[in-house]
Amino acid sequence: MRDNLSFRYCISSLMILAVAVLNSCTNKMPSHIVAEVNGDSITVEEFTAEFFPLIKGYHTTLSPQEEKSLSNLKEAFLDQLIEKKLILSNAQTMGITVSEEEVEDAFSYIKKTYPEGGFDEVVHDEDSLSQWKEKLYQRLVIEKVISRVSQITAPIDEDVLRKYYQEHQSEFTVPDQVRVRQIVVKERKDAENILRMLKQGKSFEDLARRHSIGPEAEQGGDLEFFGRGDMPEEFDVVFSLKEGELSDIVQSPYGYHIFQVVSRRGQSEPQFAEVKDQIKKKIVREEEEKAFQVWLKQAKKKAHIRINRGALEAIGLPAAQQEEVQKNP
Repeated sequence: MRDNLSFRYCISSLMILAVAVLNSCTNKMPSHIVAEVNGDSITVEEFTAEFFPLIKGYHTTLSPQEEKSLSNLKEAFLDQLIEKKLILSNAQTMGITVSEEEVEDAFSYIKKTYPEGGFDEVVHDEDSLSQWKEKLYQRLVIEKVISRVSQITAPIDEDVLRKYYQEHQSEFTVPDQVRVRQIVVKERKDAENILRMLKQGKSFEDLARRHSIGPEAEQGGDLEFFGRGDMPEEFDVVFSLKEGELSDIVQSPYGYHIFQVVSRRGQSEPQFAEVKDQIKKKIVREEEEKAFQVWLKQAKKKAHIRINRGALEAIGLPAAQQEEVQKNP
């Protein structure tokens, strides 16, 4: 998968409202349709199913400022759905598809990133699994479209890379880091038993492979080097440990952790040769993003987009949150 480029168009949509698109409104649309993209409808149900989970924080009576913020969020999110429709429809024109095997490979990879049993808490039954895989299919199609339309052909000159390094040296300063192994289990009693065995001299790596539910278990629990703030705050305890020292049991939303510091390294400032490839990738990503935004802007211009502003404005808080508002005026 490509460096998360496929998701940056979503972020830019939420930050910059596509006013020109959202002004293409009409009052002649059914109340259950919030927008149409080349004749393909976005229903109120489809909109709210994806939007409501994003606004769980709106649980009290809204101030005028919050009302405006909610309105802006709705418009931005609708533009995001419109862009998604445009990309998927253009994928058909471009002959871009995703095979069932590709979906299953991506599904297996993503499922492994969840703690043991964690994925089943997100996807409860066959219907939700089917919906989840459909979204995954669409995501993979979108990635392929973005990959194709954002390709750049001109090589990046080394002088450009060197100039960037000289002007942004502070970006490449590497802070103090630690290399850590971890064992994470679901039950505290299991963590207590493992900690006891570690203190008796048992191999951390062997116990991690046998008992840890973390995705790095096969590597003996090796999390490799990371700096303060790179991991959840519960991991910060490792910065007070010496090399080889074990932590006490640490609880987090993922389970019960035991850490061991493998090694430490101080702050460093890499030379140009060390970060040249990193700079090149960054500049390439920026150029790809520009190319994609140009393509997307053109796709919007060619598309026939209608917005039912009345239906959009009528979408308020979810019913459960409305009840909460009434209970807490």
